[in-house]
Amino acid sequence: MHDKKDDENQKNLDSLMEAQIKQMDEKDVLPETQEEVVYHLVEEVGEFTEAIREGKGDKEVENELADILWQVNKICWLRDISPEEIFFRKLEINEDR
Repeated sequence: MHDKKDDENQKNLDSLMEAQIKQMDEKDVLPETQEEVVYHLVEEVGEFTEAIREGKGDKEVENELADILWQVNKICWLRDISPEEIFFRKLEINEDR
């Protein structure tokens, strides 16, 4: 599990997305279409499901979850959506249920 000792090293969802996009841009691998990203997302969800079904260890499951978040961030970037804003909005919606 992630150790949260140093607050200075904590990042919000938006800054993590920015770092991801910067890295992808530097490697010239930015996504071109939403469809491309959705296909990758479905693939990663399948790999996550397989890791759970096969009883893989925490490290493998964490890697698959990170891959899913990676794809979600790419969709957010393509659509100019703040992952942090939509997450907090969903928290509010669920609070009112």
